[in-house]
Amino acid sequence: MKFNVGIESIEAEVKGNILVVCSREPLRVLSSAVLNGGLMEADAIINVQVPEGSGENKNDAHWNAEEFLKTQVQVLGLPEGKVVGLMTAAKMKNVVTATRKYGKTTVALFVTGGKTVAVTAGEPAASKNAENHGTINIILLVDGNMTDGCMVEAIKTITEAKTVALRELDLRSQFSGDLATGTLTDTIAVACTKKGEPIRFTGTFTLVGELIGQGVRECVKNAIYMQEGLAPGRQLMERLTERGIEIEKLMSLFSRIVPVEDAKSQQFKKEVEQALADKKIAGLILASLRFDDDLRNGLIPEHAKNTIGQDIFEEIVSAAVRIYLSDKCISDAECLRLMTKEKSLGPLTTCVLNAIMKNVYSKIG
Repeated sequence: MKFNVGIESIEAEVKGNILVVCSREPLRVLSSAVLNGGLMEADAIINVQVPEGSGENKNDAHWNAEEFLKTQVQVLGLPEGKVVGLMTAAKMKNVVTATRKYGKTTVALFVTGGKTVAVTAGEPAASKNAENHGTINIILLVDGNMTDGCMVEAIKTITEAKTVALRELDLRSQFSGDLATGTLTDTIAVACTKKGEPIRFTGTFTLVGELIGQGVRECVKNAIYMQEGLAPGRQLMERLTERGIEIEKLMSLFSRIVPVEDAKSQQFKKEVEQALADKKIAGLILASLRFDDDLRNGLIPEHAKNTIGQDIFEEIVSAAVRIYLSDKCISDAECLRLMTKEKSLGPLTTCVLNAIMKNVYSKIG
């Protein structure tokens, strides 16, 4: 599978499980790559799909990444000291590309993406010893003469755009449930042909930076969708699971306070799932999740936090759900308190889910 990147001196194609980007003239490359990372001159950049199951023992590709990549370079017949090597578990058939042009400057992107272990920068992820790594690899090619500082700024712009793309997907950290900023092993490589007048800036205030940002946002979302099937409009149950909220566990907690007869347990589950599938109810839950995120992050004004209590939450939400579902809502504060002990639940989301289950319970008697 070959790609037209719009840059005369560069050819790119997927050979088996490897994306190979070759240039007839040396490229200036700045990267965080496993093989030959840093700032260097290179004739090629490769992105290698590691064999399935890598990471399970200390003799495979993840534990011996550099040696693994050197072997792949030898197989390709490329000069080892002139190749920048990235690696990923994402399938190369899912690589996403984009080419944009501003005047005489062409920018081309290659992105592969997975979300197996999404993470939020600053949380204690390193101590979790995750065995599986989801990786977002981004290769940027610029047909122009970028200064070293400009290449650094391009990496900044790419990182910002990638984070926006993950926010637009509502991708959540596998550790905390917070909005993810990347995965454990993301890699970026920026390369330029060194042609023309020096380009000093590629920040978000420049037109070239704008093209890079647009391309990265588009490619990252498409790459993760192609690899993982993760779409912005995915079902609510999936979104809740990603945040560590297990509906079946909450229904079990509810049943400990308000016993549901065995004969009606399946009906109870079915009715709750149907309620959660309703677009208006789903919208209410998503709004409550956003409110709870803002509350946890200190974004709710102090006056509002002091005047909004759990009892007011319960009263307002229960009334809203009762009116919408047109059912008599039972009152059970003990169940609400029990559900509140779930660390993954914020106060407003607790009230919403509690009110839904109360109304469903009233419906089935």
